[in-house]
Amino acid sequence: MPPPRTPLSDACIVLVRTQGPINLGMVARLCGNLGVADLRLVAPLCEVDCSDSRKFSTHSRELLLSAPIFATVGEAVADCGLVIGTSGDFRTSELGAHVRVQDVPRLLASRPAAKYALVFGNEADGLDELELRACQAWIHLDTYGPNISYNLANAVAITGYLIASGAEIPPSDQPLAAAREHVDSLHRYWLETLERFDYFRRTERERFAPLLGKFIGRLHLSDHDVQVLRGMLAQFNVSAFKDRFDRMPPGAADERAPLP
Repeated sequence: MPPPRTPLSDACIVLVRTQGPINLGMVARLCGNLGVADLRLVAPLCEVDCSDSRKFSTHSRELLLSAPIFATVGEAVADCGLVIGTSGDFRTSELGAHVRVQDVPRLLASRPAAKYALVFGNEADGLDELELRACQAWIHLDTYGPNISYNLANAVAITGYLIASGAEIPPSDQPLAAAREHVDSLHRYWLETLERFDYFRRTERERFAPLLGKFIGRLHLSDHDVQVLRGMLAQFNVSAFKDRFDRMPPGAADERAPLP
């Protein structure tokens, strides 16, 4: 009999710059407890296949040893429609929307995705600002003692259990979210188009880029939405420069109209 579906059924857990193999093993085992079949690692700072990781990944050793390893968070979540980070501290609103872990099922209902990511930083520093900017929302777990953050494996356990045991995701009439790699490509194309129009003579690209990224991150964009926006930007380029200046990301459907 297949395991019951929960709000975690479509999740992947992403561990970033993990320092301890024991935590790697414990999180892999937790994935087996929580029904998560997709574990991804970003630039681990410890050996993945060692005696400690094997010892603590009981019943989930194969999941750990077969986990793909990526260089950056962006690469790890490229196929995800929604990315939720975690933070031991409350962060500025510039880094995405704060959501209570109990409200994640509600967020998933409003922004349905074929795959979504829960991203956890390392034991010492958590996620840095650049890594959090790759997330559309972030979770903070309250503590009730002098220690202000949880051990990595404990944070995964608490977060995963509260999501899995929470309310079922209600049906949604919203389309599935576009993969982040396609949304990020739209973000870059938008910036490149503005640069062609000399927009950054009036404002700094370095300051504007994260603001545009935050704006796009608040939107629930489907594949069709991304294609429509790319088509608009392409037409601006055609009208002004006689070429689209558009490099579609790998795997993206090209539904643009032919040039006039």
